[in-house]
Amino acid sequence: MRLLPLVAGSLLTTLAFSLHAHNHDHHHHGHNGHDHDHGHKHEHGDSLGAHQHGVANLNLVLEGSTLAIELESPADNLVGFEYLPSTDADKAKVREVMASLRQADTLFQFPAAAGCSLDQVELQSPLFSAVEHSHKHDHDHGHAHKHKHDHDHKHDHDHAHNDIEAHYHFTCTNVAALNQIELKLFESFPRTEKLLLQAITPTGQQGGELSPAQNLIRF
Repeated sequence: MRLLPLVAGSLLTTLAFSLHAHNHDHHHHGHNGHDHDHGHKHEHGDSLGAHQHGVANLNLVLEGSTLAIELESPADNLVGFEYLPSTDADKAKVREVMASLRQADTLFQFPAAAGCSLDQVELQSPLFSAVEHSHKHDHDHGHAHKHKHDHDHKHDHDHAHNDIEAHYHFTCTNVAALNQIELKLFESFPRTEKLLLQAITPTGQQGGELSPAQNLIRF
């Protein structure tokens, strides 16, 4: 990992506060693999700053036994397009990406001795919301109206710049053994060429640049 100066942005601060709240309320919703897909204001992705294909942000906060990881990426890096899905093929691709993002063990590899397990996944993107809305819309209104709805979306294809956010909460039973994280998501999403890391851990803050060839976060 190539080290870079850390610029602790508002999202990293928000993630730290979120993790603190998660720790406080953990006993209310500690189910493994529990996930939520939302369509609120965070999904527009303006927090990425410059929208650059091939580049994504990875924010990480370790507090006590709880590890929070937040991935922010242009949709193109993960899905291959950024317009709202309209065809069956587009929707199938988006669903495939959603399923892949929920499989945290294929994206992040922890030392076995650390005993890290997934508590919660939360996915946010206009593309995800569109797929979920489309499923309900098709069920309620039938295919005839669906085709008109799909046609309307196609006008936005050339100008869409949508992002994807994925939030993960893990619990590690032996934090002392958590000395590194190997990022496997480059293999799952080869269009992602570079990750910009910002991290807060008990030992301090760090920033870095990760790539397929340099895919280890070391603490």
